[in-house]
Amino acid sequence: MRKRLFNLKSVFLAAALLFPAAAGCAPELPPAKEPEFPFEDETPTGLVLDEADGTLFLRWQETDADGYNVYRSKSTFGTYEKVNGELLETPRFTSREELYAVYRVTAVKDGGEEKIGEGSVFSAETLLVAPTDDMASVQACIDERHARLEKADSGQFSDERFAIYFFPGEYDLNVKVGYYTTVAGLGRTPDDVKVRSLSVSSEVLPKNNATCTFWRSAENLTVKGDVRWAVSQATSLRRMRIEGDLFLSNGDGWSSGGFLADSEVTGTVYPGSQQQWMARNSSWGKWDHCGSHNYVFSGCEGAIPQGEWTEAGKRATVLPATEKMAEKPYLTYDEAEGFRVFVPAVRENRIGTSRGDERGYFLPLGAFHIASGRDSAETLNRALEEGKHLFFPAGRYSLDAPLEVTLGDTVLFGSGYATLKISEKNGDCALRLSDADGIRACGLLADAGKYSKNMVVVGEEGEHRSHSDPIVLSDLFLRIGGAKNVHTETETALAIHADDTVGDNFWVWRADHSSGVEWEDVSYLDKDGETVTNYGNPVKTGVLVTGNDVSCYALMVEHCEGYQTFWKGERGLTVMYQSETPYRVPSQEKWMSGSKKGCASYKVDDGVTAHRAYGVGIYLVNYSGVTLASAIEAPETKGIALEHLVICAFTQNESSIENVVNGFGGGVGANVFRRLVEKFPMQA
Repeated sequence: MRKRLFNLKSVFLAAALLFPAAAGCAPELPPAKEPEFPFEDETPTGLVLDEADGTLFLRWQETDADGYNVYRSKSTFGTYEKVNGELLETPRFTSREELYAVYRVTAVKDGGEEKIGEGSVFSAETLLVAPTDDMASVQACIDERHARLEKADSGQFSDERFAIYFFPGEYDLNVKVGYYTTVAGLGRTPDDVKVRSLSVSSEVLPKNNATCTFWRSAENLTVKGDVRWAVSQATSLRRMRIEGDLFLSNGDGWSSGGFLADSEVTGTVYPGSQQQWMARNSSWGKWDHCGSHNYVFSGCEGAIPQGEWTEAGKRATVLPATEKMAEKPYLTYDEAEGFRVFVPAVRENRIGTSRGDERGYFLPLGAFHIASGRDSAETLNRALEEGKHLFFPAGRYSLDAPLEVTLGDTVLFGSGYATLKISEKNGDCALRLSDADGIRACGLLADAGKYSKNMVVVGEEGEHRSHSDPIVLSDLFLRIGGAKNVHTETETALAIHADDTVGDNFWVWRADHSSGVEWEDVSYLDKDGETVTNYGNPVKTGVLVTGNDVSCYALMVEHCEGYQTFWKGERGLTVMYQSETPYRVPSQEKWMSGSKKGCASYKVDDGVTAHRAYGVGIYLVNYSGVTLASAIEAPETKGIALEHLVICAFTQNESSIENVVNGFGGGVGANVFRRLVEKFPMQA
């Protein structure tokens, strides 16, 4: 247990309930150490910034200049002021002030100055915007990055990451949100940051197709008008206020997925062609329709859709309250306190947004180790052992060994789709969280390597401990394959062993297109007699849950070769499930579960006595003519309650799913598009 923060946090939470003004309290920082330049053995290229133990270190490439000047600004396109007195003789600068500002270094020669570099500890992939900035330059920067990232052929698997943070204020900007981009306000509430417009491109794929519009998010700001947010998996709108209508598709173009939480839409939500959607603890003036496959609403207010789970009905799944949830931590800024991360408290049976009930606590950014691309698993684990939290700016982080989180109340904060890349040396996993109270991990994308047993592991299998403050995982995304034609593999991508864990918007994706996406490595001779190999990305199990009382909201798992989700823990809860079958199965013989054809997408172990799932959608997409016996398998006992189940055949060929659940509900294939089961077992 994290001793240094635990007592303070407990006192704070108790005080916050009695005295809401206590929400401004901040944990005490550890004593400052003597400055020691990190990564001292490296020769910097351009400008390199690191923050450690309350000290900012700047180093840059030495030139034949007469000296150097250092300038500082609150924001990227703000006004820069010189911070050194005399001309610097050496290519380094140390400061204990304004650790998180933007710095610019110039080389001075013969009376002239030439810029060497510019950036902040938030990484070169982070844009900090203030109301007094040159808005034309800000708009041009956003547009240029969006144009580069949004290309369908390269953007989906780009190595670039991007985060845009707005200081409190109002902005006359059109904010375009592309691949691997997070847009966020730094206010205490969404009202503190207002932008003119926010949108997602309709031109990623032809014909307004948004089924590959992945990896983008917006949070904690107000949009003064309509928003077009035609997206699919690994996306989120959180803590938003939209003063207008929200459009979730581009006309009649396909779209597949999406997640809305803790947000308010003053106008109408138009889902359009969305196949499925998860809305949690949000409100709107009107929800236009529920005419697609699987829309799920939990703890929402306003005009909540109602309907029957029939082919002619509106097919809405409505849960009046969210049973247990902590909202995602978010970064804030104010002039008095500087940068802080707010960690919302767990709340039970919640209805509506968090407005007016913002229980939780602040962590100053000084309590975090700010990761850089030069960090390794060793340096990051050392920071964790010292009691630091981890803040991952937009970027990619190669891990030769797992990150080991052992202290309770640790926060891992990812910005701009920060990516934990499993290296070829790491056969274990990217991230292992101990079975301790209050751990939060959010905004992280894990990328598979050549082979690892797992990608993310939570707790220890076989151990069952109750938690007064559970582990909460928000916007956690795992990707296997797709980026390059190399072999990638994991046995079980996400393993949740810790009891009471709460998941809030997951996507576990065995990539189905681009490169390195075969069932297994396949070699052949080309026309010149040269051996060519198309590599595979095998995943046996997408999500394994052995912990008890685990709940997952918006659980999306796709294309895994075995059970995509395998639930062994008792009293599990899933609220909205989305899955597609694997695309390219070589033969039926290679896709079997014992004597059964294929592997169920959603499997509840035969020994489980209590389990609930609401809004389960599983879709057939297969090009090789194989059969899946049942999309769902679960014990037929009184404690099992599965409600609103749907399967669809997206490929109309000889492939088929024979039944919805346990040989019941009928099948889909060439002649039947959709099957629905309202409740299983029937007596539940």
